[in-house]
Formats: sequence, structure tokens, C-alpha cells
Amino acid sequence: MMRYRWLTAAVLGLLVLGCARPGAGDGDAAPLPTPSVTASAPPDVAAGPPPGDGAPHQAENNGWKQRHELTPSEQSTGDALAARIRPKLTALRKAGDFDPASTRKALLDLGLRPDDVGVSEMRQPPGAVFEVRFPEAGCVIGDVRPERVLVEVTGANGEFGCLEPVTH
Repeated sequence: MMRYRWLTAAVLGLLVLGCARPGAGDGDAAPLPTPSVTASAPPDVAAGPPPGDGAPHQAENNGWKQRHELTPSEQSTGDALAARIRPKLTALRKAGDFDPASTRKALLDLGLRPDDVGVSEMRQPPGAVFEVRFPEAGCVIGDVRPERVLVEVTGANGEFGCLEPVTH
């Protein structure tokens, strides 16, 4: 019984020593600084984002995702096209029709060129994902699914066009 008390005392002693903060009276380091509250100037925005968990070349690695910035004229063209598309796709959603072939037909019924229209099934059906390309480098993209109709105007990308490829 006495042996266990000695062993328990030794283990507790080691735990207490192991939990002490560095430099707490053992002479091997200076005491830790005490936190203080001081006002500081805002970080320099030109210095870039603070270091984090991202890859060192994350911006360069994701450069292929950058889209063409639409001019005001291109944005206006895209907005007008989106305004024509939205009612057709809303009617499909209300009818419960999420078939990609129906979405494509609705877009072509607007008089769009077949080469400018792309439609595919959503990864998690039911639903359809669409893209409509318009001059010079614009896109109307979105989807039709039970909970919503999404129609967005954006610039195209030189690598993949309107819809970013599915990678995962």
C-alpha cells in the first residue's frame, strides 16, 4: 500500500512539473510577457493578405478561374438576356420539370443559337445547370431545381468558358 502512495505522489509531482509554464522559476528562460491592450494602426492593405494556411502560390494556382470583367455595355446585354431567360425557367420550376432537355428547349425557344447554349444534369438531381454565351465574353449561368431558379450574369473564362468544370 505504501508503494502505491509513493508512486502516486511521484506521478502527481511529474504532472505538476510538466504543467508549469516555460520559464516559471526554473532559470532557463525569461518570464512570458504579459498581454497589454494598445491601439494600433490598421494593417497595410498593400502588404497583401496576412499569412495563413493557404498555399504560398494560391493566387497563382487559382488564376485560371479568373473571369473576364464585363464592360457596362456587356453587363447590360447580359441583364437583358437574363430577364428573358428567368420567366421561362421559372415556368419549368413551377411545373416541376427539372429535365435538362426541357431546360435546353426552353432556352432555344427564346431564339438562342444552339452553339451558345449548354445544359447538363445537376450532380445531385433533380435539376439542370445551364450556360448561355453572349458576345463578346459574357455568360448567363445558373440552375433550375425544386427550391429555386438561379440566373446570373458573369464574364467568361479563357480556360473553361462559362461553367467552371466539376473537379470533385
